[in-house]
Amino acid sequence: MGSNRNEPCPCGSGDKYKKCCLNQLTKDEAIISSELSDALDKPCWYHGTDQSFNAWKLPPPKKPGEDLLVQHTAIFFTINRDFAKEAGARLARVSLSSNARLLDTVADYAASENLRREVMRNPMASRTFNVNHDYWHEGWLTGNVLRVAYNDPAMSAHLDEMASDLAAHTGLPFDAAYSVVGHNSARGLIELICVSAKRLGYDALYGHEVDRHSEPGKTIAQPWLAVMSNGVVSSPEWIDV
Repeated sequence: MGSNRNEPCPCGSGDKYKKCCLNQLTKDEAIISSELSDALDKPCWYHGTDQSFNAWKLPPPKKPGEDLLVQHTAIFFTINRDFAKEAGARLARVSLSSNARLLDTVADYAASENLRREVMRNPMASRTFNVNHDYWHEGWLTGNVLRVAYNDPAMSAHLDEMASDLAAHTGLPFDAAYSVVGHNSARGLIELICVSAKRLGYDALYGHEVDRHSEPGKTIAQPWLAVMSNGVVSSPEWIDV
């Protein structure tokens, strides 16, 4: 899915994409929150991983044991060091360039709305609450937008069918196959959002994701950064976990 230069612009203006939002990034200065602005050009972004490497690669290499999972083409960071540590045994720290083309979903309503309209063109995404106007914009503050919430009752049966097919082809127990399908639904949505933002001309996407583990019984909205372009963050600096 994407926007052809001669197709109607996903923002709904009625103009062709090439005459509307394709050039918008060069016309308007990006709107970013103080939270994001204060974290630019500083080594304060963290990435947890079990892998070892000296440079970032986009798309990132497939990780061992993830053959059945949707592969991400972006790399994810947070400014919360403790939260990043939960993602792996090793911790990399980087700085985010202020020269990057950033989409701050929290501060830039128009850009975030444009992205929502682009994402909702996907047939599967259109069957979720995630692309609902209020759910989308509030969800970038709470992190809920990155957790799939289907609004189509038929999706339950569809997911069951997908899990049954996966179990039949892999020999996995149904419960394990269903878990993979559910995980892929979330990963697929995140991938769609990142790819859509990249196609709209952005290098990185900023918002929040849900954290239900750092504090028992409490849900926290953790800062979340998806990097889709090379040269946006510095080389990994490995620090003690």
